[in-house]
Amino acid sequence: MRKAVPRVEAVIRLLWTSRGERRLPAAAAFDRAVSKLRRGELERICEFGPFGPIYLIPTPSFLRGLARRIRETGARTVVEVAAGDGHLSRTLARAAPDLRLTATDSGQWERPQARMSAAERRALQNTEVAGLPPGEGVLRLGAVEAIRKLRPDLVLVSWLPPGPLLGQILRAAPKVLEIGAGSGITGDIGCWRYPHDFCDDLDALGRCRLDERPAKQLHTRVTLYG
Repeated sequence: MRKAVPRVEAVIRLLWTSRGERRLPAAAAFDRAVSKLRRGELERICEFGPFGPIYLIPTPSFLRGLARRIRETGARTVVEVAAGDGHLSRTLARAAPDLRLTATDSGQWERPQARMSAAERRALQNTEVAGLPPGEGVLRLGAVEAIRKLRPDLVLVSWLPPGPLLGQILRAAPKVLEIGAGSGITGDIGCWRYPHDFCDDLDALGRCRLDERPAKQLHTRVTLYG
């Protein structure tokens, strides 16, 4: 990434350390910083940042609320599937040490081209784009494989790509807490045919790569299945 203008640099510093470690921004600090960006800049930072793509942006208040909701289900062992760099599980584990959390990921998106459409691969063939390798402590397991092997009380998923994967996870797991961004962007709204509850209290606490005008609209949607 070329040297960023100050408003962009401020958001990059809010999301990553200089060594590429993910930060945990407070919602108010995030909202102030991204509100200074131009349209489309937040999503470009999150997709083409120097240390890999970012989708969900957890905040401390979101993690506390998420831990509370998990406890209310009676779950104590939690497996995050498709966890990517494992940032959500690591920060949730610090916020809720009573929960036994394991992060897993297939590693499929370690090559950046794996998350691109054919048109995107053509357009970006001469552009350096960071991949998303599983982070430290993330077990290399596919989603259904991880559920069958680890047999958690609850499965945590965040920003699944659109398609059949969410349905496969729901059929394999007793309870699933899905963090997404609504219809057509993540997951599969066809899965609403399964018993579920919307966690409206959590939606306002989370932040994601689409929240470029957080005072006007937030995009996080949390759904509990099972």
